[in-house]
Amino acid sequence: MDLNTLWFLLIAVLFGGFFILEGFDYGVGILLPFLGKADAQRRQIINAIGPVWDANEVWLLTAGGAMFAAFPNWYATMFSGFYLVLVLMLLALILRGVAFEFRGKDKHPAWRAVWDGCIFFGSAVPALLWGVAFSNLVRGVPIDGEMHYLGGFWNLLNPYALLGGLAMLTLFAFHGAAFLTLKLSGNLLTQAQVFAKRLWLPSVAAISLFIISGYWA
Repeated sequence: MDLNTLWFLLIAVLFGGFFILEGFDYGVGILLPFLGKADAQRRQIINAIGPVWDANEVWLLTAGGAMFAAFPNWYATMFSGFYLVLVLMLLALILRGVAFEFRGKDKHPAWRAVWDGCIFFGSAVPALLWGVAFSNLVRGVPIDGEMHYLGGFWNLLNPYALLGGLAMLTLFAFHGAAFLTLKLSGNLLTQAQVFAKRLWLPSVAAISLFIISGYWA
């Protein structure tokens, strides 16, 4: 095994760890407005990921650093081609992180409702955009001989990429519901189990359709 292959496998493991661990964080944020009807319930849901959500994002930072160190051309081309997508994702993640910290600063219902909406937005948008980004990598993007991306932002929003984004969004929501069944109790546990049972089939269907569509993408 040469060094390039070793680094590629390492980066794949890091991204895999990120999606497994941060995936349920995104899923919990996506389900927050649907599972938590009262403020106390939403507090319990947020507390389920409170100790781990920021640590799980370290996997992404490590994967990005490894990509920059081992494959600088790949890093530069991807980040320039997906610039707007990554900026939108970064803004959503910043908003999400701020929401976790600011939500408890005031007990007013309107204040907390705003930050709960930010948690949902900051979880759903990155989940969708990660699917769009990786679907485009699988499908292929136009790059010239000098490693410059030749497309535009709207080229990335092709049907196959949008299907990938929807599949990842659904999968993360199911992942979050399954995680909450391990962390909650009482009525919230029952609701989480109901959501997990409702989401597993759409998740399997979306992923299957995405894989099948890849043959014609």
